[in-house]
Amino acid sequence: MTKKHFIAIAAILKKIRLQAQNTVFLSDENTTNLVVDNIRKELIKMFIEENPNFDIDKFIKATNLTEEELRLPLWELKN
Repeated sequence: MTKKHFIAIAAILKKIRLQAQNTVFLSDENTTNLVVDNIRKELIKMFIEENPNFDIDKFIKATNLTEEELRLPLWELKN
């Protein structure tokens, strides 16, 4: 896998977090974070096996929402 793949997957996790935050089923922030964090944890394990130099902290930061994103309704977000 390349850096491009890691970036794309981080963007997918961020999108999932945003979608879950804006649905009735997973509107509870703790539930949303638990779901995405569990997925993220498993992906990190895989990425480290693929690339021992994988930057875990950078990936975690890339998958978290910024303060601005937390304030945006889902329909205002760009893909």
